[in-house]
Amino acid sequence: MTRSKRFQHGSLQKRGKRKKVWVGRWWEDVTRADGTTRHIRRSEVIGNVAELPSMREAKRELSERLRRINAGDYRPTSVRTFGDFVESAWLPEVLPTLKYSTKQHYGYVLKHHLLPEFGNTQLRLITREKVQQFLSAKSSGLSWKTIKHIRTVFGTVMGAAEIAGYISGNPVRTTRLPRRGPIQEKPAIAPEKIRALLAALPEPSRSIASLLVFTGMRVGELLAVRWSDVDLTNGMVRIRQTVYEGHFGEPKTRRSNRTVPLGPKGIEILSALKSPTVNPDGLVFATRKGTPLNRRNLLNRQLTPTAKKLGLKGINWHWMRHANVTLHDSVGTPLGTVQALVGHSSPEITREIYLHSVPADAKQAMKKVEEVLLDANGPNWTQVLREAKPASGLIN
Repeated sequence: MTRSKRFQHGSLQKRGKRKKVWVGRWWEDVTRADGTTRHIRRSEVIGNVAELPSMREAKRELSERLRRINAGDYRPTSVRTFGDFVESAWLPEVLPTLKYSTKQHYGYVLKHHLLPEFGNTQLRLITREKVQQFLSAKSSGLSWKTIKHIRTVFGTVMGAAEIAGYISGNPVRTTRLPRRGPIQEKPAIAPEKIRALLAALPEPSRSIASLLVFTGMRVGELLAVRWSDVDLTNGMVRIRQTVYEGHFGEPKTRRSNRTVPLGPKGIEILSALKSPTVNPDGLVFATRKGTPLNRRNLLNRQLTPTAKKLGLKGINWHWMRHANVTLHDSVGTPLGTVQALVGHSSPEITREIYLHSVPADAKQAMKKVEEVLLDANGPNWTQVLREAKPASGLIN
């Protein structure tokens, strides 16, 4: 086999005193911002001497690094920086295609974590080792879940750079997350605790929390429900949208676009909220101006203070959804039915088991969940709402 004139073996050097490493050097072509090509000398740590004790093993690793350069279809890499790629290419092209909540999340991770660390680094110089060190350093002050989110965003951006041809491979894909520490025990979800919380909450949080517990809807889904989505005669609510910080969008997943059955108490709550002159396009829960309620304001002004007075910890809107699934489990609802009711995208989320749901089972399941929470001593929602009106317009 005739080797190309550009074929190279590179050179190796051992560096360091306490922690010795192998450093490889080779020539590489790079593309400048103006489109011209430059021949540069590149130096990179190949691995630790402890992991690669012999020169032969280090050379083998270096050869793997040089494989793409020695290949016949090799193209020069770009000197474009991570920050420039994000600002001028990725954000304008990719971000508009994402949901509003995802945009906010990606923007936060980029601004506070990735751009400060890698903004001025050339894409081609972001190696697996550098990414791994970055993720490991984050473990000292951030939760494992947050680090996972950072890695996901980082991998998404670098994947786009790979597709665009700025790098030959995505270094984030081969990294590992730090070891997960002990998982904090979640607060117990007992019917008596839920009953006490619902009874103590002011409106509109009382009705919102009750419907979340009864139906398993996400708070964004419930706050986006319009009266045209509600069928009180047949006891159904159609989930067609979700709302986040005033921005409406599609439900989280394909399965989230669903019809949720209502039990007797759910129908009673919505019936009490509905006026004879209600606008079909109006939101069920809205401010006086007709705009969607702000979940954060409701959480900070009503839900959290009430839970704190009762000595309940870890209570938020998503806790209500967990409570619904727990209650379904306690009354023996089939897991496939639970998955369909709460709109999980995969069976793994609902205990890694999927069963086909039966509409009659779903209706009966809703009734059983209500019966667990609201026995003979439960509140009369129609009476409670009449006494509390017009609370739904107080928080925006």
